[in-house]
Amino acid sequence: MNMFRAVLAIAITLSLAGCGNRPDQGVFLKSVRSGALKKTTQGSTASPEQVVAEVQASLAGTSAPVALVVLEGRSATAILTRIEQNGVYETWATPDRRTITLRGDVVTATRGLGNDLMSANLGDSIALISGRKEGSTTRVMRFLDGQNHTVELVLNCRYTRGGGKRVTAGELKNVATTEMTETCSSGEQSITNTYLVDGRGRLVQSRQWLSATSGHVLIQMLR
Repeated sequence: MNMFRAVLAIAITLSLAGCGNRPDQGVFLKSVRSGALKKTTQGSTASPEQVVAEVQASLAGTSAPVALVVLEGRSATAILTRIEQNGVYETWATPDRRTITLRGDVVTATRGLGNDLMSANLGDSIALISGRKEGSTTRVMRFLDGQNHTVELVLNCRYTRGGGKRVTAGELKNVATTEMTETCSSGEQSITNTYLVDGRGRLVQSRQWLSATSGHVLIQMLR
């Protein structure tokens, strides 16, 4: 869970960026050194100030929802903006058009990340998570193998409710949330996802498994 703590530190820094007094700076630098990094197109690592500046510019440049994500498998951060909504599905994109599709803030597809999640059937997972209810369901995740064939991963998932947490990040200020934990298994494969859900059922913060290549993605809503 080190990466989860790292993105929390980033979120705190983003909420305080621009203030004259920056007591959080040391925590942010520590989180960056631990691996929560944004890589530039040249392959080098952006500074904490660059990440904060990019987030501030993104929030100022659009009225659309904005999120900060950390790809654990790549040790990289990215800023996503919601670019499309098709019924219950929302498509979020980076500036170079790598995308994550969400349904009820749960990832259902990715494009441009490698070993992409092509689609997913979520069963009752959204209702359980957003409703902050304990229970179980089955979800199916589909990937393409090396021969371009679709491979399904069928997961049996259980949902447990945890305690309350407050979230402050970007334009979100002291939002009351409930922690939900999703534990899934399929044979020897075991996955644990974590969600912080507000009173309206929105996932303002989450750690979700994408694929064997990408690992978990941490999604911090900023608006």
